[in-house]
Amino acid sequence: MDKLHWLDHIKPFDRTLVGDKAFYLSRVMQRGYPVVPGFVVPATAARQFLESIQWSAPLGLDLPYSSLHLDVDNPRQLQSVAQTIRQEITAATLPASWVSEIESAQAHWQTKVLILRPSLALDPASKVQTTSRVVLPESGLLESHVCLATPESLAMGLKLAWAELFRARSLFYWHCSGIQTAQLNLAILVQPVLDAIASGTLHATPDCWEIQSTWGLGKALVLGEVIPDLYQVQPETGEVQTRYLGSKTRAYRLENFGDTHHSPLSVDSCLEAYLLSEEQQKYYALEENHLDVLIQLAKQLTTDLGPTFTLEWTLSPGKENEGDQLYLTQASVGHSAMSLKESKIKVAAVKESLQHSVEISHASFMLPPSSFFSPHQHRLQEEKSPTVPETDLQPLIKGLGASVGRTIAIAHVLTDSNHLHFPNAPGDEYSPVNGKILVVKSITPDRLVLLKQAVAVVAEQGAMTCHAAIIARELGIPAVVGAVGATQLIKTGDAVLVDGDKGAVYRVEAHAGDREKIVPHAALPTPQSSSLSPHPSLPTPQPSVLFPPLATQLLVNLSQPNSIKRAAQMPVDGVGLLRSELMLLEVLQGQHPQRWLQMQREDELREILAQQLCQFAEAFAPRPVFYRSLDLRSHEFQYLVGGSLAQPEANPMLGMRGTFSYVSNPALFDVELAALVQVQQSGYTNVRLLLPFVRTVEEFSFCRHRVEQAGLSQSPQFQLWIVAEVPSVLFLLPDYVKAGVQGISIGTNDLTQLLLGADRDQAQMAAAFDERHPAVTQAIAQLIQMAKQAGIPCCICGQAPAQYPELIDRLVQWGIPSISVELDAVERTYNAIARAEQRLLLAAARRQLNQ
Repeated sequence: MDKLHWLDHIKPFDRTLVGDKAFYLSRVMQRGYPVVPGFVVPATAARQFLESIQWSAPLGLDLPYSSLHLDVDNPRQLQSVAQTIRQEITAATLPASWVSEIESAQAHWQTKVLILRPSLALDPASKVQTTSRVVLPESGLLESHVCLATPESLAMGLKLAWAELFRARSLFYWHCSGIQTAQLNLAILVQPVLDAIASGTLHATPDCWEIQSTWGLGKALVLGEVIPDLYQVQPETGEVQTRYLGSKTRAYRLENFGDTHHSPLSVDSCLEAYLLSEEQQKYYALEENHLDVLIQLAKQLTTDLGPTFTLEWTLSPGKENEGDQLYLTQASVGHSAMSLKESKIKVAAVKESLQHSVEISHASFMLPPSSFFSPHQHRLQEEKSPTVPETDLQPLIKGLGASVGRTIAIAHVLTDSNHLHFPNAPGDEYSPVNGKILVVKSITPDRLVLLKQAVAVVAEQGAMTCHAAIIARELGIPAVVGAVGATQLIKTGDAVLVDGDKGAVYRVEAHAGDREKIVPHAALPTPQSSSLSPHPSLPTPQPSVLFPPLATQLLVNLSQPNSIKRAAQMPVDGVGLLRSELMLLEVLQGQHPQRWLQMQREDELREILAQQLCQFAEAFAPRPVFYRSLDLRSHEFQYLVGGSLAQPEANPMLGMRGTFSYVSNPALFDVELAALVQVQQSGYTNVRLLLPFVRTVEEFSFCRHRVEQAGLSQSPQFQLWIVAEVPSVLFLLPDYVKAGVQGISIGTNDLTQLLLGADRDQAQMAAAFDERHPAVTQAIAQLIQMAKQAGIPCCICGQAPAQYPELIDRLVQWGIPSISVELDAVERTYNAIARAEQRLLLAAARRQLNQ
């Protein structure tokens, strides 16, 4: 390995050896700006290491000189090749002298945690010319890795950083950019991780400087787990023109490792999340004096870097008798720093094929933040999309970001007056919602079929756990709920930008002739519709092979049949919650289920339901599918034909719903049971039954009797569970078990609203609806413990684990057997469970060593 290059000694001719990221940071450091120190493992080291690997796979034999001519439009082949290459890289042995040299270089920092940042540069002999369309997008494409400052962890971290070059999405990008892997020089910037009071970014353009900040280390911002504070600064005067207080509920800090030695698997798990106090959430992460320092730094940097650049910064606590210190951790100039208006509507446009690609990544022990789990949300905008005018910096409407992603499209405003004329058939080509942004007062389940035609949704009412939010997340389309006044401020035909990340809606000025050119990203072809087959010479990767199993079962919540294929290929142990009413809406032909019974179409309804269930049962067999029987709240189905027949209720959330409705009128429940019997007779024995909103033991006993009468219990694999969401179950679970309950699934959505008295569907109550409230977490812990004592399995299926991954640590510690989350949360939940289990194993090992 060639010598290490320290940031304060990098010369202009070193650029191709150290990469652009390290080169620009060195320029800033050498001109006297406060920069976190660091050194660079040069690109020559990566080449030497790749040459030394004894490749077993033919495609890797000539790396790093291979151009890897792959069929990048074949996701399975790309996934398999990338997985194989990365596995061999991480399994290879790094020369001990290299590790020793790097360890010695960082020793004087006296830190326990390091960050390894990939830093790319094109080979100077390369004929590729980078333009505004083809750049080296290191941020978001090649991920940094955090590791312990130990030889084993350093070696693993370095190999993981090099392997970033061969992630499936990286290979896809190189192909679409016309760049061969042999033309890429990959260096690694090594820096200490300083504990942080706050972190963030500064994007500078000639028009505006945009500063984002959050509490703690920058990981929460990178992962999109917070809505950061936002400042917009006038470059010439340095005056803060606008500022927004973000929504920051969690942050990251350095984990306290003590003096115990750690496994190399500690890579990327050296940071721990913590919850911010309610008081701290009310404040900006940057105090005014620190904001002024950052603005003054930006002013000075315009002289050295030009008017367009991007910085990442961190505010670290000072030593004794010293003030807090603001450091720069990254710097880039030119194309990597977008203008403010561009940043609102696009990430990077490469080629048209990027728009129908699927983001896929290797499946290492800890999955990276961006992977193939969410293809809708990773699809990139075409460069032709209209931009948000500079004068329209203020959001038109603010609400709750209920489903992440951004899209621009024409709006269709749906009101009660025009709803009855709306087509219910999801494939109706005349539907004015097809390819549009749906703007409504509220999304009730009877309207959810429209979401499958829309590319985004804006609703005046609703919160994170409302049905609109749940389905939008499953479909992968942006959603903003609680957007008061949306149906008045937006008109049908308006061009708007929906930002589900920030919970904001912007008006986009477009001339009449340009409206037809607006192409919404969610309307583009999806990977599920591809007819491509795996490469014949490569095996199709299976979830059990790609993903190491977890001790805690991970299941998925579903409702839409078109989500089956993607979900079934994920590392899940089955379907923990199949929402029946949402699953049925598409096939009910716009008629309320009771209307089917009134028209004596019970057999037809049973057949339709059985067919739907068989799709899920077949895809996941032998993994279990927990079917939750119908929970029809009267106000949510009023627009279906026959829905108005139900008696109006003053409080439908606490009215004729759940098992109480079965006792009052069991006809529809009997049809569901008959459909389940038909599924069993079709050969699928993996479907279980979940009873919703059970108020009393007597209600459960009534339902169990009907289940037995239907003959479902004759199958030894069949199980009858209840959703533990009514607080009475906290006192009566032993009685439920005696009555025949075989398992419980904790429904945190309804449990929270009933324990705290906060309507889960009301955006105005979002602050009071907190699934991390001590009353809720204590109830969850109690239910898990009671289930253990009763000897029955327990799962959690509400929104809480997906929305607050930090709860997973506690759930695993309490010993919950399984966790079920929505489709978009599978990836981060898998990671969170793996980390939690590792921490428990590590703690147990420490205790054993200390005995």
